[in-house]
Amino acid sequence: MGVGGSGMAGISYLASKMGYEVTGCDIEESTAYSHKFFYGHSRDHLKGIDLLVVTPAVYFQKTKNPELIEAERRGICLTWQEFLGKYLHKGKKVICVAGTHGKSTTTAMAGKLLEDAGLDPLVNLGANYKPWKGGARYGKGEYFVTEADEFYDNFRNYHPEIIILNKVEFDHPDYFKSETQMQDSYKKFIGNLTGKKILIGQKDSLNKKFNLKVMGKHNQENANMAYVLGKKVGIEEETIIKSLESFEGLERRMELISDRNGLKVYDDYAHHPTAIKATLDALREKYPKEIVWAVYEAHSYSRTKALLAKYKGVFNSADKVVIGPIFKARDTQTFGITEESIKNASEHKDCISFNETEKMFKFLKDNLKQGDVVFVMGAGKSYQWAKQICNLKI
Repeated sequence: MGVGGSGMAGISYLASKMGYEVTGCDIEESTAYSHKFFYGHSRDHLKGIDLLVVTPAVYFQKTKNPELIEAERRGICLTWQEFLGKYLHKGKKVICVAGTHGKSTTTAMAGKLLEDAGLDPLVNLGANYKPWKGGARYGKGEYFVTEADEFYDNFRNYHPEIIILNKVEFDHPDYFKSETQMQDSYKKFIGNLTGKKILIGQKDSLNKKFNLKVMGKHNQENANMAYVLGKKVGIEEETIIKSLESFEGLERRMELISDRNGLKVYDDYAHHPTAIKATLDALREKYPKEIVWAVYEAHSYSRTKALLAKYKGVFNSADKVVIGPIFKARDTQTFGITEESIKNASEHKDCISFNETEKMFKFLKDNLKQGDVVFVMGAGKSYQWAKQICNLKI
């Protein structure tokens, strides 16, 4: 239930490969991660079903729908993270990648590294990796690499032998009420370590500089964490470096989706201020002389309010900034936040905000010029914006 989500799409694929009979449904007709599922929710979906695996987001809906209520009555309901930890991880050596930034990329780098070393791992992550045709890889090896998200304490369902812990910042204010509560959740997750009990943190990074195909200082940091993992599991230096330097990147992670009609259009998942700044800085390094546009979709009013002060200066590497309609996500109120709030907080000299996509696209059509670089960011509907911008005739 909610199978179109980034994590669920991969989990449903792995479950089907591991012997489960899987069906899925979602309130969206299609998503950036999947389009093969039932549209909408119904109690009829539970006929002959042993388990209803749900995305945690369904628990944040104001009113529970009949499908979920019936599954809870029958005692067959669990989150996909519970399902992953209890069923799919069973009998595997689990490697978890956690932290606020770089989880998906580091997970993919680590999975590819184990694959290139002949270890045939299973992998699940919250983004699509083209060589795997989705957000998961099925293998018959002993390692299972998992992107471990802190939202809803999801990662506490896992019992890894190895944890890669990237930089941690306060996030998910719609769940965590304070930074202390979030940190306590991380401590409990680390307490789940079993077997070898290896924790790889930023202090373990060797700060090597690799000749990567993916741009940015943040990706050098991700690669360093994967490098340390390779050393810990006994992979040869030459294999590690070759694997990392041939990594092509993920979909929706600084992904160039169009270079036609005189425009370069990039699509990216960045929606936390720190990630926005890191990706825009990397893009500016690649395009020092071009006009760079940042088109941004904030994710939820609650998160925007909690992180508002952090927006100051984050768009500075862009020449022009467009703030589009906020993606409300699980919110049922605006907390007094508008698109203008982000514009004002950023203090960017050339920034405009819109609360309607139609007006935003008209502005872009009228103002984009041949040779411009457009960087679209967000975790909601922004991937659709990026596709529309590709088709603008300027």
